Amino acid sequence: MTVINKSMNVSELNIQPPLEGKARLSDEVQQTLSILTAFGSYQRKALRCSESGVLSVASSRIKDILHYDYNAAKLQKTAGNYPCTECMVMAHPDNDNTVWVRPHKKAVLTNSWPLAKGEVIGFTIDNLNQLNMLFTTVGQTIIIAYTR
Repeated sequence: MTVINKSMNVSELNIQPPLEGKARLSDEVQQTLSILTAFGSYQRKALRCSESGVLSVASSRIKDILHYDYNAAKLQKTAGNYPCTECMVMAHPDNDNTVWVRPHKKAVLTNSWPLAKGEVIGFTIDNLNQLNMLFTTVGQTIIIAYTR
């Protein structure tokens, strides 16, 4: 049997009595827990499914919505320091020209994602400062909704 030195509580499973200290787990219990739970952000999370066995998957709630405008001072921009799990980037509906976005590297015309007015793309990133933007004309705006 495996011994777990530090137990990780999964409140959704409602294990009674709660595990404390070193817990001994049989191979069968380990297999069951690995099927019922996932691991993320240094904690165990319960997986849920319907009675027919369909796994429920949902996006996180939106934390905030930000606008980034192109002014004469800066053509390239990096989003601010906002921890996130996902972001949705939209070219403002009033834009006259294409804006370009790219995660993790500098956005340039030859290797970024183009967004015409009203178009949307989503990225999975850890922080908005990993999102780079390229504006080609003054007055363009990018709208970013992010989750946490």
